[in-house]
Amino acid sequence: MAADPKQSDVVKQINQAFQEAQARLAQLREAVERNTDLARANARATVLKDQKDKALKELGEVVWRQVQKGKLELPAGFASVLKAVEAAEQAAEAHARELTDILREGEEVAERLKVGKNATKPQTVLANGGRKR
Repeated sequence: MAADPKQSDVVKQINQAFQEAQARLAQLREAVERNTDLARANARATVLKDQKDKALKELGEVVWRQVQKGKLELPAGFASVLKAVEAAEQAAEAHARELTDILREGEEVAERLKVGKNATKPQTVLANGGRKR
């Protein structure tokens, strides 16, 4: 029996489609790997930036404490930054005082309500519900 030319063409087309699909899959795999590598690199950059920000914050706090204690004097060029830190610190302290006042007022109101509930109330006499004996 001779091979059917139509079947041979169909097999060739199937093989070609399969090879094209494999090539597209390989391209897709490469793209996914590149995106994964990029995501990892971005995550690492974020971690490093956060570490740097934390270290700078700690440095600033140490320097600020030394300036406040008078153990460190910064050059005149830092005056505006120091004023900004002082202003922020004063604003935070004022806010903390306001919160404390609000909490104290709330405690006083709660105490007044508590005392008011415990005050003796006039007793009322209820009529007998007409129980059967």
